[in-house]
Amino acid sequence: MTLFLNGKPLVVDSEEGQRTLKAAHSAGTRVQCGCRKPAPEMYIAATAGKFIVKRMPGTGQDHAIDCPSFLAPEELSGLAQVQASAITEDPDHGTTTLKLGFPLRKNSKSRTAPAQTGAKPTEAKAAPRKLTITSVLHFLWHEADLGKWYPRMKGKRYWGVIHSALRRAAAAKIVKGRELSRILYVPEYFKPENKAEIAARRNRLFANLRPAGRGATPFGLVVAEYKGKEITLHGARFIFKHAPDCAFFADKDLSKKFDKVFGEQLLLLEAMGSGHAILIASFSIAKAGYPVLHEIGMMLVTDNWIPFEGLRELEVLKALTKQSRAFQKQLRFNLPLDAPIASAVLLDTTDPTAVFVADNPDDAGALALLTKASEEGGYASWCWFDDGPMRPFPHRGASPSSHHSRPLEGGAGETVGSADGQNVAKRDPEGAYGVPPRRQDDVATERDANQTTFGMGFDQQAPPTSTSAMSQKNSRPT
Repeated sequence: MTLFLNGKPLVVDSEEGQRTLKAAHSAGTRVQCGCRKPAPEMYIAATAGKFIVKRMPGTGQDHAIDCPSFLAPEELSGLAQVQASAITEDPDHGTTTLKLGFPLRKNSKSRTAPAQTGAKPTEAKAAPRKLTITSVLHFLWHEADLGKWYPRMKGKRYWGVIHSALRRAAAAKIVKGRELSRILYVPEYFKPENKAEIAARRNRLFANLRPAGRGATPFGLVVAEYKGKEITLHGARFIFKHAPDCAFFADKDLSKKFDKVFGEQLLLLEAMGSGHAILIASFSIAKAGYPVLHEIGMMLVTDNWIPFEGLRELEVLKALTKQSRAFQKQLRFNLPLDAPIASAVLLDTTDPTAVFVADNPDDAGALALLTKASEEGGYASWCWFDDGPMRPFPHRGASPSSHHSRPLEGGAGETVGSADGQNVAKRDPEGAYGVPPRRQDDVATERDANQTTFGMGFDQQAPPTSTSAMSQKNSRPT
């Protein structure tokens, strides 16, 4: 897959490529992606002192399935509900603004409530959508491409990779008028011999969160792997993996709410004996210098750091991984747990295939909604809605990179599958599921062999579940 600028191939990482991108950025010139014909346009953004190329908003499905810029339709996840409302991209400036539904500061004095006029409303309008704290975690995971999995990634994902991907995903993101990268703390991969240097970098970030005078207390965000908590006289100390020397304090009320909201998820993880609990929380820095938690969200991920919600979905993800399949996990964002979304999208079939999984096959209402979602989507679908064992996944297919762009609506082809309709897949008109497999991961993930860019969601760049609770491995992880 090659990028083109003014009809000429572009190498983003090279010095000449950076000079070319700088000039094109100033001129507002678009880049073309050679993965499909006609070529999807991309825009140039300046991030961390370098120029990167990103897909235009809403064009993810215009790219070939084996292109790093491919993105399944937003309607298959919770992204459609918040895109362009709670998440606003500005291609001209290369920034993304996130509207948050939770505070990032604490005022020193309580504000007076606005006066109630008693007048009847003169307009009818929808309430503006804003991201919950867990939705921000989903967004960062999505932007970092950590929901994508290719067979070549096996053994190459560990916390150092996750840290780098999340930090890069936070670049050029604006929250409450501030740069997210300046207030986001993601613990570094911990090495005891580098303990002092790691602490110094963490303290520099914490310095951004100290209140100025008597003004409002600013909050930061932490994304880390939860290790456990220790009950104290006034609350609890939260311990995160890769931050053994930096405990976060929570008062008794928040500690109890954490147990109530996330207790079942943590028990599930303990019963599995594998996987990780990823925590996101807002926090402030106390006068004494230690961090204090305010609001918490959590997401469970597999050993390969792929998010999952229930045991049946986890079973499907494990089966896909064991069979060396390529897929992209779909995330819920703001949608409630009973809203139907695809669990994943297969990336190694001729055209993308949406995977739908019923968490509880006996729930007729939820099953009806899932069935409707699978039938109305524009992609072929594979479903596991009954109590029986999983049917085989669709065969791998040939790469569509040389094809013309697919239509944006409609799902062509007849339906094949079980007689009861519980496990179906729409066959494309050419029967391409039967084409000998092409090792898609050999083509699409060359960039992932490099630790510094592995798992990132910045398209072609070179540089660098949850409910909110109200207001360690210190050696190399597996």
